[in-house]
Amino acid sequence: MMLAKRTLLSRPQVRPAATRPRRAVVVRASGQPAVDLGKKVEDAVKDAEEACAKGTSQDCAVAWDTVEELSAAASHKKDAAKADALSDPLEKYCQDAPDADECRVYED
Repeated sequence: MMLAKRTLLSRPQVRPAATRPRRAVVVRASGQPAVDLGKKVEDAVKDAEEACAKGTSQDCAVAWDTVEELSAAASHKKDAAKADALSDPLEKYCQDAPDADECRVYED
C-alpha cells in the first residue's frame, strides 16, 4: 500500500522574511516644476460647477470630490510650511552657519 502525500494547490508557498531576496528601490526627483495648488483648486471648482450644470449628478459628485482632495492637499502643504517656519531656530541657524561652534556634531 502506497501513501500519497497531500498537497494544497491553493496555498502559496511563503518563505520566511530572512530568506526572501531584498530589492533595492531608487527614488528620483521627477524634475517637474512645483505645482500651484491654489490655481488647481480654482480650476477644479470651475470644472465642478460646469459638471453640475451640464452633467449627471454622478459627474457633479466626482468633480466636487476632486475639489475636496485638492483643497486638502493645499491645506496640508500650508501646514507643512507652518511647521517648517516654527521649527527649531537653532536648526535654521546651523543651516546658514554650519561651521559655528553651536552647530558642531561630535560622534563617539
